[in-house]
Amino acid sequence: MLVKKILEALPLTPAPKPHGMIEYAAGAAVHKLPRCGKVLAVDVYNRSGELLYRFFSGRKNYITWIERPFGGFREAGWTKRIPVTGVYYGYEEIESSKEILALVRENLRLSDGWYSSSSSLAHCIGNYISNLNWEKRRRAEERKYQLMKKHFAMFPAYPKDLAEFCENHVFAESVLYVSKLEKGKRQAVCRHCGKSFKAGREIKPGGSGPCPKCGIPVKYRAAWAKGEIRHKAQICIAYKVEGQLLLRYTDVERIIGSGKKKPDYYFSDCFYTLFLTENGKPKEYAYAWGLAPYRGYSWRRLPDATENLNQTFVYTPNLHQVFGEKYYNVDLQDALTGLSQPIAFRRLLDNLKNIPQAEYLVKAGLPVFASSILPDGKAKSLRELTGLGKEFLPVMRECQASFREIRVVALQDNPKPEELRQLCDLRLDGVSMGLLEEIAHFSPLGRALRYVQAQWQQAPWQLRRRKLCYSFTLYRDYLNMADTLQSDMEKRAILEPRDLKERHHLLASRIVEQKDELENQRFQRAVDSGLYSWAQPYARSGYCVAYPESRGDFLTEGQQLNHCVGAKMYYESHILGQNMIFFIRKAEAPGRPYFTAEIEMDTGRVRQLYGFADCSAPKEVRAFTEGFARAAVKWKSAGMRRTAG
Repeated sequence: MLVKKILEALPLTPAPKPHGMIEYAAGAAVHKLPRCGKVLAVDVYNRSGELLYRFFSGRKNYITWIERPFGGFREAGWTKRIPVTGVYYGYEEIESSKEILALVRENLRLSDGWYSSSSSLAHCIGNYISNLNWEKRRRAEERKYQLMKKHFAMFPAYPKDLAEFCENHVFAESVLYVSKLEKGKRQAVCRHCGKSFKAGREIKPGGSGPCPKCGIPVKYRAAWAKGEIRHKAQICIAYKVEGQLLLRYTDVERIIGSGKKKPDYYFSDCFYTLFLTENGKPKEYAYAWGLAPYRGYSWRRLPDATENLNQTFVYTPNLHQVFGEKYYNVDLQDALTGLSQPIAFRRLLDNLKNIPQAEYLVKAGLPVFASSILPDGKAKSLRELTGLGKEFLPVMRECQASFREIRVVALQDNPKPEELRQLCDLRLDGVSMGLLEEIAHFSPLGRALRYVQAQWQQAPWQLRRRKLCYSFTLYRDYLNMADTLQSDMEKRAILEPRDLKERHHLLASRIVEQKDELENQRFQRAVDSGLYSWAQPYARSGYCVAYPESRGDFLTEGQQLNHCVGAKMYYESHILGQNMIFFIRKAEAPGRPYFTAEIEMDTGRVRQLYGFADCSAPKEVRAFTEGFARAAVKWKSAGMRRTAG
């Protein structure tokens, strides 16, 4: 252990005078001190003999005293930083005798290794510090790894009925394999219940419906079809080990093949949360499986109390064993049994602990809502909390509505329970919900949902392959454009066009035309203000110059010559009369784009001169353009003098 008060009292060692261009010199001594043990002290001086810093090492640790500011050190004091690095992160040369260098090597245990041949004292100190810090990091990593192994060993094996639970409660549908039609009948096998039976013509590959035996929704698939069907989900399993709560998040993959009677299940853990008690204090650990720096995919420890708020299914048969009959006055097992959709289980636990309204919501049969981010912890009624009255409670309970779904419905002027049911049946993602909130400013929710679904169903198959979110985006953009064009948003023909995609593209083109018209008016104002007041016709050697007359001329020139003159920055600079754009044409075809020039109107310098795909101009074209640039500057200067006169 290095005690600063004891180290401050150590006498300085004399330093040799630096030779040649060397800036620093050092002396060293070994001291046996009470409470500190054997300590190496290295004193570093500058060429003037002034002490810069003192380095102390007890082999297992080190510390540095900065005597006067130098290098990157702005003030004197104790530091753990390395004061021996140079400007380019090398090591400064420090003058020392062979005896001092040997003393330093011996006490820093640098006799072995590639660095032992170095004659630099700073190099020895730098390597000692690097090795010491590396060893500390290695030991810390080893301790973390051993702790992680200990924590992982606390988790029991998967429940024996986990695959059965997932089949019945996690995956909402299965597959029904059907054979070819023989005498008007097909042989069908359900991969959920495993029963085999004869089916009629109405059950054919590609369709879907309930299984006649078990009633679960199934997709009809040809028995001769090759390949496997894979379904994925995530489930949270809670454990109570030695009175402490553990949460295991597991990826579940179900594989259904035509040649197997039952699905194959594969489980792989992806996240662990441990609520432990250490030294009488609660502590929370979190581990995640993912991409780690320099390691590929592996387990890594996250900052303490990192929460997993992902939507997952919950394994319910053991919740009484883990949380008891009541968890903050709520029977979790009873509340979550039979729930057919994922929830943020960790947030549900936190809400029950911290927000009184969560208890009311769970007891009302709304665990999905209770696991949401609850907006008002002081709300005293369902209407204050959601914006909807108790008449919506049966639908909320039946559909297990989330707060986001409830909020979208509550934004309506006259919300109806049927609209909430219709919305919950779609189970839209967060992006689609946000789009619906924007659409609600123009069209009632139920009406908008019916219209978008109808448009999606009647669209070509290429568009139906896209998710419903694409249709919501299309409709939102269409409504915004219609409003921008000051359409009558009360008329049904405006709110619900027959072909949404066609109408969307039509309004988009009109918006572009409107913007072009405004830009053309702006361009004309610039011309009227004298943009071309100096301009004259210019034609020589078989070439001529064309002056842009509208914003569209820039776009056309850039499109036909496949370069960037259509960009807004060229247009803006042109109408200001600074760096102006001119079109170089062949005299025999003045309307056909050939080359484009950008000219500084103050100096006459040709900044750019390019043809198709930014090709360089021939000598004669460049000579013609430079001649025009000189003439343009001359015309503009003469016009300015006339105006001033």
